[in-house]
Amino acid sequence: MAPTLQLNGAQASIYSRSNIKRAFDDFDESGIAGIYRRSDHILVVRHDGSEQQYPTAPIISSFQNFTGRLKHFFSYLGPHFRGPSLWRNNAYVLFKGWAYTHTYGSKTANAQLQHHWADRFIHLSTIDELKAVLQNDQFDLGHIVAPDGLIFPQPEVDLNSPFEQEQTVEHQAKPWCSCGSFCRQENNLAEYQAEIPGYQPTCIHLTWFNKYRELLAKRTEIRNSVVMPDKCVAWWYAPPKDATSTGRFTLLHTISGPQAPLKLWRAYKPKEVFNEHHAWTLFDSMMEAGYLPYPGQHLNQLASAPRQLNPDHQDV
Repeated sequence: MAPTLQLNGAQASIYSRSNIKRAFDDFDESGIAGIYRRSDHILVVRHDGSEQQYPTAPIISSFQNFTGRLKHFFSYLGPHFRGPSLWRNNAYVLFKGWAYTHTYGSKTANAQLQHHWADRFIHLSTIDELKAVLQNDQFDLGHIVAPDGLIFPQPEVDLNSPFEQEQTVEHQAKPWCSCGSFCRQENNLAEYQAEIPGYQPTCIHLTWFNKYRELLAKRTEIRNSVVMPDKCVAWWYAPPKDATSTGRFTLLHTISGPQAPLKLWRAYKPKEVFNEHHAWTLFDSMMEAGYLPYPGQHLNQLASAPRQLNPDHQDV
């Protein structure tokens, strides 16, 4: 019989109770005394002395899918639907979407601090300084992400040195994030790669950033393909009223350009109700059809529209 082995740090995060549950719906998370590795299976020992074995492959797949999952569109937008902010070293500030957690989310301390700091982060010169403001014991404003790797400042060049001693920029080409999940994977990468050959760290923040950048690229492509766009979508978002409900994502569309009067706009699928979990799919669909999205709050002639479509609408 293959030996029963204790899990190391990487294995413990991969073969956690929650990941086993995601892989096997009938898995009971209660009454567990220990989880161990036995060959290509995970051994679950319960307090009553019983044992269960589960193959590792589906659990690994669950771990990877969950670790790099895509969260909804509003999860990492800053105040006033602000996207990631370029900082320095090829890195960005990725805000947590505190303003969109509930109706009064924009009035919370975290959201107010984000508003205060949004244009001041550039005055912080090191990653440690920036991280201390974004991620600390009192507030959780966001993370630092570098989807294309960090680029560090170039040392002062000695103009009297020969060319063969030319100084170059140090470039860490691999994606990076300051979040705890990514850093744990990075710090224990050898253990993760021993379990999952070729594995590279990832996280929900890098996944979201890449999807957001893809959306911006599509929008720019449509905008540059015409002199003045005719096909447009205006959108609004009203956050959920409480922790058990969802928000309301409202859309109008027109073929008469972004400055068309309200009478030339129509609700998109008025019999359907959309929320934050529909946003990515709706953005993809509208742009595939050649429609250019605009935040509705930027189109003054449509100011009365969101409350006509949703009487409970409140601007963020």
